[in-house]
Amino acid sequence: MTANRSEPDAALAEGLDQGRVRRMNTAVVLRALAAAGDASLADLGRATGLSRRTLQAILEELRRAGWALESETASGGAGRPAKSYAYVADHRVAVALRLDTHTAYAMIVDLHGRVLGRAQTALGEDYFAPERALQHLAAVTEIAREQAGLDPRVLAAGTIAAGGVIDARDGVVVRLINAPAWTGFPLAETATALLGFPITTDNDANLAAFAESRAGAAEGHDDVAWLVHGNRTGAGFLLRGAIHHGHRGAAGELVESRVLDLKQTAADGFSLLSSPIAADRTAALALTDAARAGDDSALALARDFAAELADLIDVLAWTIAPELVVLGGGLEDASELLVPLVLERLRERGDPSIRILPTALGADAVLLGAAHVARDAVSASVLDTIVRGSAG
Repeated sequence: MTANRSEPDAALAEGLDQGRVRRMNTAVVLRALAAAGDASLADLGRATGLSRRTLQAILEELRRAGWALESETASGGAGRPAKSYAYVADHRVAVALRLDTHTAYAMIVDLHGRVLGRAQTALGEDYFAPERALQHLAAVTEIAREQAGLDPRVLAAGTIAAGGVIDARDGVVVRLINAPAWTGFPLAETATALLGFPITTDNDANLAAFAESRAGAAEGHDDVAWLVHGNRTGAGFLLRGAIHHGHRGAAGELVESRVLDLKQTAADGFSLLSSPIAADRTAALALTDAARAGDDSALALARDFAAELADLIDVLAWTIAPELVVLGGGLEDASELLVPLVLERLRERGDPSIRILPTALGADAVLLGAAHVARDAVSASVLDTIVRGSAG
């Protein structure tokens, strides 16, 4: 008779690297414990398919590393008390950070994705001076940490979302069209030194696309474009489920294209849907309401703006060729009006069929994308540390 083994256990028997299998098994148990919050050995056995012996070894490693608390409960019979394990979600936490032209944001999340604290502050002219902008970012991180009641030592990793062309490999800002002082700035390295924990960086639209694929409008889709246009213009791409950066992070920086001629900052009409200024967005929403009510001049402006969006999506349809385009950055507030107009224009041209949906995450899409990347970094670090410790 062949024993019933989980896939990782079977892989070990077939000769895969034991360190890799140990890491796989640990990840499976950690995820199962995190999902349950509190579980018995039997519960975890059913959830993971791992043997009791493997589970006990991994749970002991998790307990020693601070990720699990062990307790005993009466078994209800004459046997030994049953052991149960509780997940310690805030033993190490991730930090999501964002810099836009007006505001610095910080959000602290545990590995469950639960938001423990968040803060923001206006940047003013300090946005145009990288060192001063990072001081603001450090300040809101500290406010969020205090709000969460966490020891500074549990901040394990962070990700900064920012505008412009960013080389995600080394965290250098390659180019930022409206703030030349950022060009060449070592964002990840400087932030890591300032904040005291490892920092990665990526373009804000890339991270918004990533967030939508994890738990948003693009969930279940592998080839996706996240698009904002108007006062701010840019795109983030997922290809085969992974962020597509292009050479040195240039993919999606449509505003840099001389051919598309998107450099001029739009200062009126539907373009203000994507403005970071509240008064601008209020004006754009009033125009949206007028168009919905049938106002001819507002409808004409909506058609013009939808034509611009259609032009951008037309370019994407024949290059990146996404199956889905997610509209964000404020465009979602007028999507019921704009999407039918955009689709009509695309159909007239005979463009490939593409679904267009509004963001499901709203203004938090960018920050949530940064949180997902930072959580992944913390999880990887946790697994590496546990596996190295058990191997030693």
